[in-house]
Amino acid sequence: MIRKEWKFIGKNKLILISVLAIIFIPFLYSVFFLKSVWDPYGDTKNLPVAVVNLDKPVEYQGKKLAVGDEMVSNLKKNDQLGWKFVSANKAKEGMKDKKYYTVVTIPKNFSANAATVTDKNPKKMQLKYSTNASLNYIGKVISDVGTEKLNSQVREQVTKSYATAMFDQVKKAGKGFKDAADGANKLKDGAVQLNDGTKTYTAGVSQLHDGIATMAVSVAPLQSGVKQLADGSSQLTGGLDELNSKTGTLASGVAQLAGGSSQLSAGLDQLNSKTGALSSGVSQLANGSGQVTNGAVALNKGISELQSKSGALVTGVSQLKDGSAQLNVAVPQYVGGVYQLNSGIQKLDANTGELVGGIKQISSGASDLNSGINEYTTKVSDGTSTLQSGIASLANNTKDLPSSVGQMKSAVDSIAGGSKQLYGANSQVSNGLNQLSSQITPSDMSKQASALKSELNSINSQLAALSKTDVSGGNNSSAASSISSQLNKIKSDVGALASSAKTTTTTKAAPASSGVSQATINAKIDGAGLSAEDAAKAKAALAGVAGSGASTAQSTTTSQTIDTSKISAIQGEISSVEGQVSKLNSLSSKQADLDAKIATLSASFQKVASGINSLSANGDEMATLAAKIKALAQGSQSVTDNLKVLSDSSSKLSGAVDKFSGSASKLSDGVSQLNNGASDLASQTNKSSDNVKKLTSGAQTLDTALTTINGQMPALQSGISQLTQGSSQLSGNGAALVNGVSQLNGGISTASSQMPTLVSGVGMLAAGSNQLVGGSSQVTGGLNQLNGQIPALVGGVQQLDSGSHTLNSGLQTLNGSTGTLISGVQQLDSGSHTLNDGLQTLNGSTGELIDGVNKLNAGASELDANSDQLLDGSKQISDGNGTLADSLEKGSKQVNSVPLTSKTAQMFAAPTHLKQTDYSYVPNYGHALAPYVLSLALYVGAIVFNFAYPIRKISKRGGTATDWFLSKVSVGTAVALGMALIEATIMMVAGIHVDHVGQYYLTAIMIALTSMYIVMFLSMAFDNPGRFVAMILLMLQLGGSGGTFPMEVTNSFYNAIHPFLPLTYSILSFRQSITSGLGNITVVQSMGALLLFAIIALALLWFSMVQLQKKHLEGKSQLDDNQKLQEVER
Repeated sequence: MIRKEWKFIGKNKLILISVLAIIFIPFLYSVFFLKSVWDPYGDTKNLPVAVVNLDKPVEYQGKKLAVGDEMVSNLKKNDQLGWKFVSANKAKEGMKDKKYYTVVTIPKNFSANAATVTDKNPKKMQLKYSTNASLNYIGKVISDVGTEKLNSQVREQVTKSYATAMFDQVKKAGKGFKDAADGANKLKDGAVQLNDGTKTYTAGVSQLHDGIATMAVSVAPLQSGVKQLADGSSQLTGGLDELNSKTGTLASGVAQLAGGSSQLSAGLDQLNSKTGALSSGVSQLANGSGQVTNGAVALNKGISELQSKSGALVTGVSQLKDGSAQLNVAVPQYVGGVYQLNSGIQKLDANTGELVGGIKQISSGASDLNSGINEYTTKVSDGTSTLQSGIASLANNTKDLPSSVGQMKSAVDSIAGGSKQLYGANSQVSNGLNQLSSQITPSDMSKQASALKSELNSINSQLAALSKTDVSGGNNSSAASSISSQLNKIKSDVGALASSAKTTTTTKAAPASSGVSQATINAKIDGAGLSAEDAAKAKAALAGVAGSGASTAQSTTTSQTIDTSKISAIQGEISSVEGQVSKLNSLSSKQADLDAKIATLSASFQKVASGINSLSANGDEMATLAAKIKALAQGSQSVTDNLKVLSDSSSKLSGAVDKFSGSASKLSDGVSQLNNGASDLASQTNKSSDNVKKLTSGAQTLDTALTTINGQMPALQSGISQLTQGSSQLSGNGAALVNGVSQLNGGISTASSQMPTLVSGVGMLAAGSNQLVGGSSQVTGGLNQLNGQIPALVGGVQQLDSGSHTLNSGLQTLNGSTGTLISGVQQLDSGSHTLNDGLQTLNGSTGELIDGVNKLNAGASELDANSDQLLDGSKQISDGNGTLADSLEKGSKQVNSVPLTSKTAQMFAAPTHLKQTDYSYVPNYGHALAPYVLSLALYVGAIVFNFAYPIRKISKRGGTATDWFLSKVSVGTAVALGMALIEATIMMVAGIHVDHVGQYYLTAIMIALTSMYIVMFLSMAFDNPGRFVAMILLMLQLGGSGGTFPMEVTNSFYNAIHPFLPLTYSILSFRQSITSGLGNITVVQSMGALLLFAIIALALLWFSMVQLQKKHLEGKSQLDDNQKLQEVER
């Protein structure tokens, strides 16, 4: 049957849609209701309340009191309500138009009543407000609460003002206490003085008593004395009458005397007032005269010196005139130079463009220098290797040179000896031929021919032997050629190395010195012992080596000292070797000439020998022999001459070979040193790699510096332009300079012409200066004497002035007193009359006087007797004043020690502070009302479901009541669970913060199920009346569940039904789950109660369904008659 029930719902779309819609009814009910009142108390600042301030300020305790204005000022900072400050008319209209919920009126006597606090009949301050509860009662309640708080604030503020005013009075009272204490202290001191005076008074009374007693005794003879006094008074009166008649004459004389004294005193005052100026003036005059004298002396000295220098001045002016004339001549030349300078600067300005271009080229060249340094490193390494190999080959080729030179030397010696022998033999031949030519006879011809033949054979053999001697040594000649070629190669390599070295020793692309100059090379060639021709050839050959050695100033020298010194040594040794090789080549060339001459001699002697043989063989032809012998003698003489040259050349050759033999070993040693130096050069080249790095860094620095210079070129151009302008101005002022010099020359000429007059004037000035010095000295002496007498003069004048003042004062006093004197005389005269009358009366009253004295004596006796009582009273007054002063001072300290500050006044106004601690926290009114609304919504959902769903309908006939029960309960349970879960979940999303989520969902499910089961029971058992009962139960739960107000403020009926309502327990459980504060036991108890309600409802539901089935009322409902009702209406 359960399945059939659910199939029925699925097939009937109207029922399905209704069930689904009903599930969302609790959520919609809750969200719309709660969101409408989510936080009404948090938004009270939007509740409009009108404030009308009619108060008028008043004066209170000397200060302005404006309570109304202060209240308005505070309300403007208060956002508890929406305060609107308006006039009375606008407030009345706003209340009428429902614009304001409350109108607060501050009456005009608000501050005035506040000021009556210290009056006899103080008046209360009335803060009036009116509300419109009909507009909204909660708004009225909120306004009441706000107004009460406002009243409390006003009360606090006014109380603080009262306390402040009271504190001011207390402070004044404290000050008064202090003043009273000070007065009491003064009374105490006065009482002490009174006590002392009383003691003195009593002592005086005692003395008075004694005196009066003595007077009483002494009064007895008074009567006779008074009579004598009366008689004398009569005589006095007569004398005074006469004196009174003479007072007019006395007054006139005294007045004249006083007038003269005043004039005298005034004159002496004026004289005395000038003595200071006189003294100061005389002193200044004396000082000034001394200064004048000193100045005159100095002037005289200066004039004398001027006079002595006048000749030099004349000479100087003359020289100045000559110099001015020269200056006048030279200035045009200077101006011409300025014009030339201006022209040069103009050219400089025109060429600055080229300068900038050159700087840019230098900057570009500096960049090329970096790449050239790298190339230099490679070339130096390669050149060093080539140099080292060439020097090694040179060492191999020169190691046999000393032995070859030795052989050459022995051969040359042989040639020299042979040439001498040839020369001697040929001389004899020549002599013989000459003799033969002169003495030849046919008879002797044969003998001489034979002898000549034998001698010629001997010469021929010697020539043959000489021609076979290899004087030059072919090996030496080829070795010399090889050495020469290798030296040329080494020389070029060393020259390249030197060129590379000189390139690397500068950072500004300037050629560096190779360390070997042409003069050094020439000196070494000259020292080699060569002939002038050979030395010239050697110098010409090595001229290219030192050609690049001219050194320029280096800007930045790197560490190449070792390289250049080694190269210099190598080049020196090469020069020495080349000199020796040049000698060797020279010897080889001479040897070739000698061989040619020997060959020629040999051929000549062959011809002579052939002729002699022919002569010897043809004796018949002796006649013609003589002519031939003559020719032969001439040829022999020529041979002799050639042999002479050969002998001389052999001697020179021998000497040269001797020198060369000594130099050969040096040459070999030099080549070895050259080889070692090449090795050192190679190692130093390797070491120079570090220097190359420094050189690279320097080149980069140069590049940077040139870049900076290039950047400064615009400033240079600007400076040159300014220099050009200045030069133009200087050139333009040349004419003015010439004119000025001309004027200067004219002025100096004029001064020169006036010099005689100047010299004459100086002489006259010197004579006058001498006279001035003499006169000034006399004046100074006189003034000094006068200045010395001034103090005595001043003292006398002061004494005279003082005496005149004393005299004048006395006379003025006398003159002023003459009236008094006259009046006194008159009074004295009148008094004498009165005295006379009185004495006469006294004389008649002496009897009464005696009686009075007796009475006075009796009174004094009585005073003296009461003096002890007066002393006791005075002492009591003094002690009482002391006590009063101490008490007042203590009271003053106590009053003034109380800290009456604004904090104390605030304490009087608000002595308590309300501090709240939340046992549980409810964020707003929405959270407070949520348990009630959630529970109510689920109950309403259950009612709506039972109205819409056919609760009594049977989905399957023939089933039991239990099956019917289970089918309906399954649907009701599902719908209740859906409503609970959807409502609880979406309300959390809508803003409800839940402390215990599990308890929250459990409560929602339990109240949904309980409500569903209760309403199903009522609907099932009683049909429409049961639904009406469910509605009544809803009404009862609205007031009796305690969802809005505490049950303690609800009437007894609702308190009586409160424990029997399901919503009572769901609300308590929801409150604990949402905001805590009630304890988990509340949830347990509430769930137990709801579970009990659900079980009872389910039991009753099952029982009712069983009864309906028994009565065959299942499936029948009054809801089915709704259609019939609609038909009737039609």
